[in-house]
Amino acid sequence: MMRFRQIEAFRYVMLCGTTSAAAFEMNVSQPAISRLISDLEYALGFALFDRRNGRLNPTQEATEFFSAVDESFLGLDRLTALAEQIRTKQPLQLKISCTPSLAASLLPLAMMEHKKYHPEESVIIYTDNIGPLVTKLQSNAVDIAIGLQLPGLIGVNSEPIGDARYVFAARHDHPLAAKSVIRPEDLIGETILSVISDKHPNYWNKLNDSLKGVSAQVKKTFEIDAAHTGYSLIAAGMAVAVIEPFSARIWAGSGVITRPFEPIVSYGYDLAFPNGKQHHPSVLSFAETVKKVARGMPEFAG
Repeated sequence: MMRFRQIEAFRYVMLCGTTSAAAFEMNVSQPAISRLISDLEYALGFALFDRRNGRLNPTQEATEFFSAVDESFLGLDRLTALAEQIRTKQPLQLKISCTPSLAASLLPLAMMEHKKYHPEESVIIYTDNIGPLVTKLQSNAVDIAIGLQLPGLIGVNSEPIGDARYVFAARHDHPLAAKSVIRPEDLIGETILSVISDKHPNYWNKLNDSLKGVSAQVKKTFEIDAAHTGYSLIAAGMAVAVIEPFSARIWAGSGVITRPFEPIVSYGYDLAFPNGKQHHPSVLSFAETVKKVARGMPEFAG
């Protein structure tokens, strides 16, 4: 059990840098400080200092623990809970980066399931396009990312969650809504949404190639960088598109219909992790939940 004098001794050692200086501040002997620190380490279950050549060097655990200790309003119960998190390597927050379409479809379903087993876990969700998602992964700013399949990247490990077949989308009263399958020749004369591809052009080669035969005969008035923007234009009757299928479930209530498009255009989707980072069991549990949810989604069934 942690006691106030033990925590006080730890705080002064961290602030002053030595046990002798801490002893002076607390008006006790240096051996008394050392004993208090040893007792605190025993109570916590992890080392606070590396003891080498007569010097005390704070461990990573000590740095994490000190950030809470130094906030005077925190009580001993909160510190005990924090110590348990550090000892078990439980993340203080699960940090997720997710592309917009999956953030509005797959992610809420996965999070509902995950929270059944980790109800107290704090979660930060970043909704990112591919560029920021990769940056967060490579800088260890997130624990996990969900999005389009990534190429081989330095500092990133990934695993597939499934392939999604892209669909033709239009407003419900569009003439092409009467067709059961849409083909490139059906799009001649239509205003077609295209994707801003200056930063990651290779992602959209399959989509562009599928329309290559009619490219000169369609209108590309709008370029988009997010599917929800595209679906909003489709709902307004301003364009049609061959587009990711996940957002369709949200926009169906706004009069947007989808139809199969041939030739088939499909893209893989991945879970990705920062390379070299030790993953807490809750991160791995969340990853398994994402894969389980994806297997039950019709968007991944095709």
